[in-house]
Amino acid sequence: MKTRSEHRTRTVPKTIDGKTHDVTETYTVDVPVPPADRDAQALQAVTALAGLIVLGAVVWSTVAIGGLLALTSPVWVAYLIAFVFDAAWIGCLVLEWINRYDPERARTPRRAGWAALALSMGLIAAHGTVSGSLGVGLAGAAVSLVAKGFWHVVMRATGAELDPASAQWAAAERAEVHAELATVAVRRQLHRTRARIREETSALDGSGSVTALEWRTPATDGLTADRLRTEVEDTAERIRITQSAGSGPADPSGGSGSVKDRVRSLYESGTTDPAAVVEALPDANPETVKRMVRLVRTEGGYA
Repeated sequence: MKTRSEHRTRTVPKTIDGKTHDVTETYTVDVPVPPADRDAQALQAVTALAGLIVLGAVVWSTVAIGGLLALTSPVWVAYLIAFVFDAAWIGCLVLEWINRYDPERARTPRRAGWAALALSMGLIAAHGTVSGSLGVGLAGAAVSLVAKGFWHVVMRATGAELDPASAQWAAAERAEVHAELATVAVRRQLHRTRARIREETSALDGSGSVTALEWRTPATDGLTADRLRTEVEDTAERIRITQSAGSGPADPSGGSGSVKDRVRSLYESGTTDPAAVVEALPDANPETVKRMVRLVRTEGGYA
């Protein structure tokens, strides 16, 4: 059995003049060497060969298609676009390999890759025809076919095929993970939408957050311009009072409702003088209080 020497370190105690300290010591050990994995080496060699074949196909295809496109466009543009045709089927080849355990998802890049290859081969053959040598064009097109075909063989030889039961189990696992990913994306969208709603509501209202406020829609029966203005101002006053709750003085009217309700409460308790009502509600807008006084007096039939 073959072995190789390795240098390792360890901590050992060292005593000098009665004082001991831990020091690092280097030592050598013989480690057995496993036999070479010829299959792995062969696979690496085949993969490298497939890469070289693809590189050759890309170079020839770019030169041929670029020469064809250069007849009607700038040279640098022609060769840049020429690379796209081979890059398309190579990219599809990679996607097919990534989805090798999901036949349904691998089917689309496989078909698209063969379609892109056919288009690239047709353009290479057309370049040969334009150049006066159809045989050279067909030979160049065959290079791309050999490159993709060889990669297809390599993938079939290295990719494991699942039995129907295992394939269904793997599909169920993928579906579960994809569902979790979709849920995260949907939640992110909902959070963004709710945040936008809060921002727009706050901007339109002009009074900050209203998430904790219970809105009241004014009645539309017998609605007049003055009544609508009164309801809007009453609602705005409720917003201001709700936001300042807990930080301002206690409500002199003994209530925490709207200005209209507080004015009515004061009227029912005997405080009917407008100046006294305004003085009893120092946290409310005086103009709003006066308007509520007139409204309560009219609705309640107070003298």
